[in-house]
Amino acid sequence: MLFAESCIVADPPEYRAPGQTRPLLDVYGAVPPATRVLVVDKHASNVIQFNVSVQSEDAGEDLRAVFFLDYGTAGELRLVGQTISASTYDNTARAAKLPWRPISVSDGCHFVTLVVAHVNSFQPNNDDHLDLTKAGDDASLVSWTVNVNPSSDAPNTLANCPSPVVPSVGQ
Repeated sequence: MLFAESCIVADPPEYRAPGQTRPLLDVYGAVPPATRVLVVDKHASNVIQFNVSVQSEDAGEDLRAVFFLDYGTAGELRLVGQTISASTYDNTARAAKLPWRPISVSDGCHFVTLVVAHVNSFQPNNDDHLDLTKAGDDASLVSWTVNVNPSSDAPNTLANCPSPVVPSVGQ
């Protein structure tokens, strides 16, 4: 028997640019922790520093990060919006930040919510609100429960927290 030596060389794999990924919020490392009620005295001069690391594959599209008070409720209030420059998933230095003093916030339970998505996932005429047809695949959220000037006998109560607005049928 005769054997011929040969070598099979496969074509190199086709290069594909990375696609976008939903932003990953480091909720475990968030400051302050999102796992407990924040008790706040609005008359103190303290500023609460919200800081959440963000990772995502952006394919060249910037991220939009918006902090809200009582997001999705009738009393919703935009606190601040910011653009986070496009990068790659291995960039762990990006963060959404908010220095906040609740001076004009009513006493009681509130939610501070961070919404992060790619710029294209927000409404074109209102860059603070998500385009709901795109948000399901791209948006990430984290909320903190804040009790402003609670009564001394129940500082961690959530009894007066705002309720979400429920759309009526046909909206």
